[in-house]
Amino acid sequence: MSASANPVLAVDIGGTSLRLGLINREGKLIGDIARYDVPFANDGAADVRGILVLMAEHVERARPIVSGELRVGISLCGNVDLASGDAILVPNLHWRNLPFGKLVSQRFQLPVCIATDVRQAVLAEATWGAGAKERNFAWATVGTGYGGYLFLNGRLYGGAHGFAGNFGHTTYDEINGHPCGCGRRGCFETFVAGPAIARAGQAAHEAGESVILSSLADEGKVSTRAVFHAIELGDPIAARIIDEAIRLICINLGGVVNLLDIRLIVMGGGVTKAAPWLVQRINSDIRAFLMTVEAQRELKIVRESTANAALWGAAAHVFAVEGALASDKLEEGLEHRAIRAF
Repeated sequence: MSASANPVLAVDIGGTSLRLGLINREGKLIGDIARYDVPFANDGAADVRGILVLMAEHVERARPIVSGELRVGISLCGNVDLASGDAILVPNLHWRNLPFGKLVSQRFQLPVCIATDVRQAVLAEATWGAGAKERNFAWATVGTGYGGYLFLNGRLYGGAHGFAGNFGHTTYDEINGHPCGCGRRGCFETFVAGPAIARAGQAAHEAGESVILSSLADEGKVSTRAVFHAIELGDPIAARIIDEAIRLICINLGGVVNLLDIRLIVMGGGVTKAAPWLVQRINSDIRAFLMTVEAQRELKIVRESTANAALWGAAAHVFAVEGALASDKLEEGLEHRAIRAF
């Protein structure tokens, strides 16, 4: 086996959870996916040292499996500079201008490829998944945050700085909306992501509007999962909360379709996994917000092709950079290389 075809240790760092898995060039998982809660420091920011400690066991376990040098691929839930590996803005982890790629590379003395999670998810779908035969499609994540990325004219599209596709940070209501982790107010993310759903459920509980939601509150706190569970129990208040989130997602993604005339959107994230019908509802309800008959007829919105597209995309990123997979799907005009900060 050539070094570039060795399996990759893929790492997906989300707003609340950290996942790791060993993935080969064919997109097959070797072993199981490990999952941890992201550790946070007392100042509210994700604890870099704690994350590296969680990674260490898996790095050492993977080293003997590969011939030669182990490679690490990382997806991160925020804006990442592809060239430097710096976490420019990661709202849910409260990181700004953190050289995370270099810190990982230095800690383990290994090459690292790192990019924003939504970008990695698109690469996975374009390589092994629903977008493998599409020249134009989008990815959308609904989880701790809400965002997306684009695949246009057969390649990843990052825009001028690699940050294109921030659907969730277009403004819906900057006057009456909630503060957003990006530093602004009223972004779509603050209305439709998991924390927004939990907040709406909490408000209904505190107002005494839903006996069911109140019964599901854990020590007085309503979670996103509790809102979906309440729907299963027939609660109309919980159903109304999710209906509103779906409506706003459809408005937002409908605008993406009207702007780009794409025929496919792949969706992932923890909220989309909370109910098997959620993506189906979005696929149905978005038709009301599409401008053309062609879009209404041809658009498909589907769930991600793997257990975690961002994790698979972290591996695909390494394979594409090192030549084990074709690199023609990567962004045009950028230097694509692994970070070696040792």
